[in-house]
Amino acid sequence: MSCASFDTLTEEIRLKRGTSGLGFNIIGGTDHQHICNGSAIFVSKIKDDGPAALDGRLKKRDQILAINGRELCNVTHQEAVEIFRNSGDEATLLVLKKIRIKNNQNDESALSPLVLAALGITVLAMFVYVKYRRRL
Repeated sequence: MSCASFDTLTEEIRLKRGTSGLGFNIIGGTDHQHICNGSAIFVSKIKDDGPAALDGRLKKRDQILAINGRELCNVTHQEAVEIFRNSGDEATLLVLKKIRIKNNQNDESALSPLVLAALGITVLAMFVYVKYRRRL
């Protein structure tokens, strides 16, 4: 049983283009669906020392909803790449982030059944040992 679920949050991230672009790669599009029956554009890689890595807010698996106000829904992968390439020296990204949240309703125990069984056997062994020592 999972003890965590996800919520979403949108964030606007402004990046200045570096010598190698914005510093991340994308996947997705109508012709390269990353998620079944979905054409969304996602971050697939953050390039070391690129503008996105130096900014620190953009993460792998974030969904890019728009760039400079242009929505990225129902575009092919190549169209999305061209939109990013032609975004100018500064790009404003609208990003959908998944936030892991703790689910308190299911937070009974984070221990696996194997650990719980081992703990039970240990307690039982200690109980038998104490009983045996009292007889001597």
